Amino acid sequence: IATCEALVAPPNYAPSFSTSSQSLSSRAAFFGFGSDDDIASSSVLSSNSNTLIEKTKDFIHNKSGFYSNYDADVYSEEFVFRGPYIGPLNKADYLATMDAFGIWKAIPDINPNAWGFSIDPKDPNRVWFMVRNTGTFDGEPLAPDVLNYKPNGARNL
Repeated sequence: IATCEALVAPPNYAPSFSTSSQSLSSRAAFFGFGSDDDIASSSVLSSNSNTLIEKTKDFIHNKSGFYSNYDADVYSEEFVFRGPYIGPLNKADYLATMDAFGIWKAIPDINPNAWGFSIDPKDPNRVWFMVRNTGTFDGEPLAPDVLNYKPNGARNL
């Protein structure tokens, strides 16, 4: 799991990590597993939810730096990337890392196959989703200035 807290969050944003007593069905709907009726009756969605989810999808596919070249203008100056093994990285360090590895150049057909888009019930400006990356390592070398790992045609299904 990796989080990018400052991407769309307001400057004084403070995430909440409290536990919830939500029912199993509302938690299932939150993670994209519920029925349409569960989701429609949930207070999780607002009139802006679909817009925010579409912006998230656009970011993933067209601006992230992982699946495509990044768009530095969409990253807040307060942006922080936190991953399980990497981070925290500020905006400049994150974008430099995306440049150094060039994942989308090394795997030109990379696809996130993102699914389960859901608005966080505690933070209506946060979208949760999961990915199942696929692609073929047949593009440019991976991390050419660091590892220079040559393409080998390996396929990730």
